Amino acid sequence: MNRSLFDFAPSSWLPVQDKAVLERCRNLRREEMEITNENGYSVRVVPHPSCAIAIELFNWIWRSDVEDKKTVIVFPNSWRNIYITAVEMCNRYNVSGRNIHAFCMDEWADENGNVAPISYGPSLGGHFMREFYLSFREDLRPPLEQMHYYTNENIGYYSDLIDETGDGGADLIISATGWIGHTAFIDPHTKKFAANSLEEFLELKAGFVDNHRLTIIQNSGGFGSGDIYHTPCYSVSIGPRDVMHARDHLECHDLGYCGGYSSWERMVSRLQIYGPVCMEIPASIYQLTKGTIYVSEDMAAPIEPMDLTAF
Repeated sequence: MNRSLFDFAPSSWLPVQDKAVLERCRNLRREEMEITNENGYSVRVVPHPSCAIAIELFNWIWRSDVEDKKTVIVFPNSWRNIYITAVEMCNRYNVSGRNIHAFCMDEWADENGNVAPISYGPSLGGHFMREFYLSFREDLRPPLEQMHYYTNENIGYYSDLIDETGDGGADLIISATGWIGHTAFIDPHTKKFAANSLEEFLELKAGFVDNHRLTIIQNSGGFGSGDIYHTPCYSVSIGPRDVMHARDHLECHDLGYCGGYSSWERMVSRLQIYGPVCMEIPASIYQLTKGTIYVSEDMAAPIEPMDLTAF
């Protein structure tokens, strides 16, 4: 099907409207994707990014142990397979997590700004504690006071707590990108992350977020198999400042929703990595940092328009 036979504008609530940017990202070939920019932001296409992230995480924990060095990591939620795999290697090879200081990057909240407690079943902090912290053999487990998750009490100074613990910022942020192009719950077109310039945006701290509609739809897949009424519409999240203050970054682009990879997942991945750095695609700010993003071969596959004449 020739796309040029029927042209139309993107929906006004989508973050990117520039058709030239969309076409350039849409038409990227596999051999063009592996790059390293001037900031040390590297893209690597691999068969299984989750495996790469699990190995990288184990290596960070191992180095913190053998070098006896405090290591501050901001963790996404929930990555059960990655966390359990990395910690199982620690348990098998007697690697201690005693020097790891962990910060959960986000959590659910209600419309009044109350943070979901970790006792709430779908709590992101609760999942992290079960999947990472409690997976350690007891003698290798980090001290409990080094595990940080959001509460009503600490939301006002969460970014400052990361900076204070990490001597200016986290050593590492591990992340993935959501359908709207967010990292953590740094959603575009929200009151929390509204700014007059990119420079102002990059200084915004953690706080209470009024989530974008596409984020709510995406997360409804994990709440009652698509029961959107059962999905919290608000959250608390790290801010762009926390991303910029971190000294290293790891990203994983291999998520498949609704039973497989779709063009909209490939597209937001490409917009983040190869599009302009902008507030409309918050995860694009990783281009300004040092880090590695692992992209799956499936995610790097060509974006092909559907030919409905085949039906």
